Amino acid sequence: MRSVVSAVAVSSLLLLTGVADNDVVPPGATFPRVNRGIGRLLIANDVGESWSQFNALEGGTRSVLSSANVARLNVFWRATLPEIADGAPVYISNVELAGGVKRDLVIVTTKVGRLVATDARTGLNVWQTTPPEGPRWTTSSPAVDPNHLFVYSYGLDGYIHKYAADDGSEITGNGWPELVTLKGSVEKGSSPITIATARNGSSYLYMVVAAYPEPGDDGDYQGHLVTVNLATGEQKIFNAGCSDKLFHFVENGNESNDCGHTQGGIWGRAGAVYDPITDRVFVTTGNGVYDGDQGGYNWGSSVVALKPDGSLDGGTPLDTYTPTDYERLNVLDLDLSSASVSLLPTTGNRDLPRLGVQAGKDSMLRLLNLSNLSGRNGPRHLGGELDLVQVPQGGHLVMHPATWFDSATHTAWIFASNFHGIAAYTLDVSGSLPELVLQWWRPEAATSPVVVNNVLYYAGSLGMQGLEPTTGRVLWHDTGIANVHWQSPIVVNGMIYIADEAGNLTAYSTVPPRR
Repeated sequence: MRSVVSAVAVSSLLLLTGVADNDVVPPGATFPRVNRGIGRLLIANDVGESWSQFNALEGGTRSVLSSANVARLNVFWRATLPEIADGAPVYISNVELAGGVKRDLVIVTTKVGRLVATDARTGLNVWQTTPPEGPRWTTSSPAVDPNHLFVYSYGLDGYIHKYAADDGSEITGNGWPELVTLKGSVEKGSSPITIATARNGSSYLYMVVAAYPEPGDDGDYQGHLVTVNLATGEQKIFNAGCSDKLFHFVENGNESNDCGHTQGGIWGRAGAVYDPITDRVFVTTGNGVYDGDQGGYNWGSSVVALKPDGSLDGGTPLDTYTPTDYERLNVLDLDLSSASVSLLPTTGNRDLPRLGVQAGKDSMLRLLNLSNLSGRNGPRHLGGELDLVQVPQGGHLVMHPATWFDSATHTAWIFASNFHGIAAYTLDVSGSLPELVLQWWRPEAATSPVVVNNVLYYAGSLGMQGLEPTTGRVLWHDTGIANVHWQSPIVVNGMIYIADEAGNLTAYSTVPPRR
């Protein structure tokens, strides 16, 4: 059963940030000293930002953290989770709890599919869910409804579940929980849930599916995208194999209820990526059959553009990008889907197309025209990238690259990280075609980075780092977290939150720690 902090216990934390006698304290949690100065500073730091899903800070760069004060960051609290959360947290400001108390919540999905909500200022457990039963594990991250009333999380039973943000109670009916896979023993929901409001005003939830390491590429799985209309509960399904079949496949089925082609897993850290400028949603598929250029419906090793509601035209996507060497990528197990498309910020240059970057297990970054992926105005073609560069650190690119716009120079940047290092590129638009130009790189391992208020943050082999984006100069460094795998930080309301492989959730602040 979930545990819920009482309204009395929570209300005692409204003015100060200390721990009252009747508070629910996670094992191993530590807290700052109680004093009015800390209370005032915490209130001053809170500018009402939320971080509603992977890589999505709402409110832009209003964070009080900057290059001027980032060096003062220290561990503010650390809480022990019931299980490891191998993904990124989300953050909701001003959630109204029982009794009318409003608190900011940091929420994670653990590997067993449990949602855990923690008070963002104190590290106290507010509520947690009882995870749905099912096989295996998940490295997915949750997403917050646009109205901030609900949180969505992937369960090991193969469904997306909907929970109330105030107390973690599950919301059912009108399609919920929503089916993601009927092959839960071989198909894995590893990427974050994402939510977007399309140009038509409708909000859609996206969840992608890949395979578990064992049996891996030999398993009976098909990468696919499930799109859910949040208003109606209606689903649409894009299958990377047999895209002309618009339904969930059964394990080891037949021609009428399964696909004879397997693989095509979609497992990039960002999952499905919606672009508001093109009004398209993009997914990147891994190893698998590709026959789109021959009129087929199998889209292995491709970037696929779909309508925002996930629908297709007779089984055919809006557009696709497939590398000319896709067969080599398949043979060498160099999944293109090891990352998702990263949207480059617009620079104000109206002569530029809408651009994105696709990283892959082959150590390459591919610069793509998101309005014309193939370069031939539609799907079923090979090639079409505008630039192709190899990262200096080498190794598989399995993290989500971060992008940033330097307003001082009107330059777009991209930061590509993996277990071998992190590299920074700028977009050069001086030639006939845009190019990616290496500016600096560092050799330490780094998970998916984020850039907030002109500071680049990431976790990795050296702990937590805050860097100057244009030079790679270290502004802040801390070794206070355990090892990380897919875990990546969020930076919101003047604080940083990150989970780790020791089962901890750690908060950093410029407020002095407890002595």
